[in-house]
Amino acid sequence: MKTKYIQLLKSQVEKLDVSDFDLEAWKSSAISALERVFGKSDSRIAHIEGLKIDYSSWALRDSNSQYKPVESCKRKGKEIFNSAIEELEIFGMPTGKESILEVYFGPEDLKILLSESDKKKEVIKKLKKEELLLLTLRLIEGSP
Repeated sequence: MKTKYIQLLKSQVEKLDVSDFDLEAWKSSAISALERVFGKSDSRIAHIEGLKIDYSSWALRDSNSQYKPVESCKRKGKEIFNSAIEELEIFGMPTGKESILEVYFGPEDLKILLSESDKKKEVIKKLKKEELLLLTLRLIEGSP
């Protein structure tokens, strides 16, 4: 799962380099990707929402200025996503879902669920129907 999330975040970085770049469209897909990986309360979402092309800057009025508003937004977007990718690579999946899973699974089962193992179905089958229902609801709602 971690590799798929990293791939999703890398695709957002690649979208910054397309020739017909549209900041607002990119922001929508970027926020969606961050919410999927880190949850709706992730601080990076506010940073993405705050990106805007500022054509009223004094730097634009200076003919010698190197300020390029679109490029500035793209650089900030790349930094936000590259730091998110690094976080996933170094620390693994966010702990929010991990703590929910800890309620229902022991340490060994948790390792299997959070790894690339094909034994995940066997671990999940150990849950009672009611536990599976509650777990699913908690994961969907994002509650601890």
